[in-house]
Amino acid sequence: MDIKSQLIKILEKENYTFAQLADFLNMPEEELSNELNNKTLDLRNLELISKALRVPLYSFFRSDNQNLLNLEKPYYINKLWTGDDANKSKEQLEEEIILLKQIILLKEEQLNTLG
Repeated sequence: MDIKSQLIKILEKENYTFAQLADFLNMPEEELSNELNNKTLDLRNLELISKALRVPLYSFFRSDNQNLLNLEKPYYINKLWTGDDANKSKEQLEEEIILLKQIILLKEEQLNTLG
């Protein structure tokens, strides 16, 4: 499955349209479609898409048939590992612990499906 097909499925799951994605990237829908079809989409735009949809960037380049639709939020978390833990409040640290626990649960589910 190509990146464009994966993106369209994820957009549908998240109740977004391809046109909304193009608007988000400040580019015409036709240009986005052409760049995806020709595999010339700028990596920065792909990273923006990854963050907006909370899908790991590397997933777009995987050669296996892992279904991106099975990934649940909050898989892509850029709040973690900022290096400023000393300045974080108790609430911020507790929030990160909750997010990490959710990631662990997702990973355990993935392991269970692998067998």
